[in-house]
Amino acid sequence: MLHERIEKYLNSRWYAFFLPFYCIFVILIIIFSADIPGPFHSLTNNISDSMDPVINRNSLTIVKSVSAYKVADIIAYYSLVAGRTELITHRIVSIGGNVYTTKGDANEVADRELVPPRLVMGKVILIIPFLGLFISIVKSFWGTWFFIILPALLIISFEGIRIILELEKNSRD
Repeated sequence: MLHERIEKYLNSRWYAFFLPFYCIFVILIIIFSADIPGPFHSLTNNISDSMDPVINRNSLTIVKSVSAYKVADIIAYYSLVAGRTELITHRIVSIGGNVYTTKGDANEVADRELVPPRLVMGKVILIIPFLGLFISIVKSFWGTWFFIILPALLIISFEGIRIILELEKNSRD
């Protein structure tokens, strides 16, 4: 009886849909979470509302390194904030010599610190609202357990049961 119910679930459309969806989900989380070397980077750590309404704290921001930047480009760059290196995302308001003057869209005045090109990670090319919040939740301890580890353990268990049922079926035949 229990064997039949488990076998029915393993052969259901729900399970057939869930398995590839889950694998794609995990791959996307890894891609957006890992800092993979290359021209593209994804950022979920907007620490302030300085770029509202264009970029809010919960957005996923895709950044691409380019050879030249111009006024009005939104760039992500490294800055020393309160003794720690932070990644800031602001708009270029002027270029003078070999440095950029930046400003958050929600800020009244331009930033005091000038940004040399060597500190620029890249230009913002895509902003996906609210996806950054979801990725941040998944990257947390409980989010990782709930969204990645627990489903993976369930899939491994179900596939183990499928193997056992198949072995039992073959031994009977």
